[in-house]
Amino acid sequence: MDQQVEQETIKEKRFSIITPAHNIEDYIERAINSVENQTFQDIEFIIVNDCSTDNTEERILNSCNKYKNITYIKHKENKKAGGARNTALNIAKGEYIVFLDGDDYLADNTVLERLDKVIGNDKPDVIYLGFKIEGDREELVIPNAETCTKTYKAAQDKYPNPWSKCWRREYLEEYNVRFPENRFYEDVLFVYKGVMNAKETKIADFVVHKYTSGRPNSMTTKINLKNIEDTIKNLNDLLLMREKEYTKEIDIIIQKEVKMCKKRLDDTFKKIINEKI
Repeated sequence: MDQQVEQETIKEKRFSIITPAHNIEDYIERAINSVENQTFQDIEFIIVNDCSTDNTEERILNSCNKYKNITYIKHKENKKAGGARNTALNIAKGEYIVFLDGDDYLADNTVLERLDKVIGNDKPDVIYLGFKIEGDREELVIPNAETCTKTYKAAQDKYPNPWSKCWRREYLEEYNVRFPENRFYEDVLFVYKGVMNAKETKIADFVVHKYTSGRPNSMTTKINLKNIEDTIKNLNDLLLMREKEYTKEIDIIIQKEVKMCKKRLDDTFKKIINEKI
């Protein structure tokens, strides 16, 4: 069984902050501090260490000693980011879920307070969040009414990730929205199912996350056959979903994934050729 260290008995909170962590010793404390320094503290904070082999665990445990509201879970087998998020989702008690990858961080200490005000007394299923990309490239992404339609999300959204949305936990439970485990690109299925079933949405038109691009050894900087295999698994799952409940958006998603599979095959072939030169 996975090991779990709970700092205190958690009652229902406004937000559950969920952070998967794998070999990010240089970044994890920044992520933790960005949560702990929030002016809004009606939160629970769940960190899942997915079999790190560097000093990530030591950094997390140091933070657990410093902050008393962290629930720390250590996987005994690697389940990748999707599995780590599922582990946290299964015990989360917050009204809303905010995903924060361990190499990213919250933009400033007021973002959760501002997000709470956006939600107010309503019950939106999904809140779309702004974010800023930093690192080897710079980009500011602020959602608006045009970019938050279901058709836009399927056809044009360059960043179909779970952390640029805030999710109502009971909504995720109702539709059994979970991540494929031990798979790269697990975001595709989770976000598609989560966005397409949403009945009520809101927009937080300010930067909530700062995303680190181009981190050495990150999954997105590597191309290998496992990436291609998992893209094909996603395609198969999308085709099964299409059979059960057809939407025009799922055809768009499938077409995009086919193109992405071709691109990843080309990139892998080029990498193999270059290594032999």
